[in-house]
Amino acid sequence: MRLGFVQKSAIWTAAAVVALSGVVWFVLHDLMDAEPGETERLLLVLHGISAYAVLIVIGSLLPLHVRSGWHRHRKRWTGGTTLAMLVLLAMTGLVLYYGGEPTREPARWIHITIGIACMALFPVHALLAATVRRSADSAILSQDGAAESRSRCASAITGRR
Repeated sequence: MRLGFVQKSAIWTAAAVVALSGVVWFVLHDLMDAEPGETERLLLVLHGISAYAVLIVIGSLLPLHVRSGWHRHRKRWTGGTTLAMLVLLAMTGLVLYYGGEPTREPARWIHITIGIACMALFPVHALLAATVRRSADSAILSQDGAAESRSRCASAITGRR
């Protein structure tokens, strides 16, 4: 099912903000080993708020987009995997926020790993949609062209237009 401009924009914007804030935080915190400060705190706040936005947008897709794609057997693998990853990201995010020290480190690495994988899989799912749509459009055009050609032949035979 094709998404409208507003819904598509909301998905891409929320996904980009959550991904970029997560990556920048990871680079500062883990790769550069920066001292915790106001920048890291603001990145985590932005990451959390944009994660809620992603959950709201994904929730808006469930009744029509996800259900329609599932019933049509279209892109089940990429769509189902992306959805499962988002659920795991939400769960590990809650564990990071509300969990205790013993769960923090495993949840953090699971969250980072799935987040990076999701940043790769989400665009694949969207690009598959564009590829499938283009091939379907070309098939329709070729069918329309064949029907028009048959109509011209019939007109030529019968002498009618």
